[in-house]
Amino acid sequence: MKESEFYQVISDLSRVPLRDHMMHGFEERQDFFNSVRQLRDRWKDRIGECINRRNGFVLLRFHDTPGGMADEAWLPDYLVLPVSKPAYLETREPTPQEQTEAEIDKAFGF
Repeated sequence: MKESEFYQVISDLSRVPLRDHMMHGFEERQDFFNSVRQLRDRWKDRIGECINRRNGFVLLRFHDTPGGMADEAWLPDYLVLPVSKPAYLETREPTPQEQTEAEIDKAFGF
């Protein structure tokens, strides 16, 4: 089985392609910057497991939430950097949701 990739959401916004604001559906560069800043403020410094990637975005599952229910978010590549697997996941038991997903993946051959 392939080892999972992990990414940390960065605080630095210098990698944001502000000149491409229209390609992201924004008419004004400032609106695009504000939107990216809100994403950064919501997820910054958290480490997530990459469970999918598409068109310059990664779907990250964040396991550091209370109650064992993981958060998921699609984030652009320029807001994340690859990191090693966090220590708190090394000895953690899978949640019931993760066990169910693993069983379904196994049943369908993923």
